[in-house]
Amino acid sequence: MQKMLGKISSKTWDSLGVAIGLFACLTIGNQIFYEWSSSKPSTVSYGFIGGFFFVYLFWFFYGIRFSRVGIWLPNAVASTLQIIFGLVIYFK
Repeated sequence: MQKMLGKISSKTWDSLGVAIGLFACLTIGNQIFYEWSSSKPSTVSYGFIGGFFFVYLFWFFYGIRFSRVGIWLPNAVASTLQIIFGLVIYFK
């Protein structure tokens, strides 16, 4: 399998990483919209939001360190979205 995956160019991997990562960010955006528009109390914990923020932040720095736009760009967006998500929950 490694040999097969090795045939895919780095540029393709980065492009896929950006596309799939930003698609995943849409799910965070969807959750933000739901929490913002719902009058129900949130059941999302700050530990959940903070935990994912630090995971995204780690992968952002990892991508910067190894110059992988397919890692750092989506994780920069995801980190920002997690901050917004946390603020929406906090002020709800």
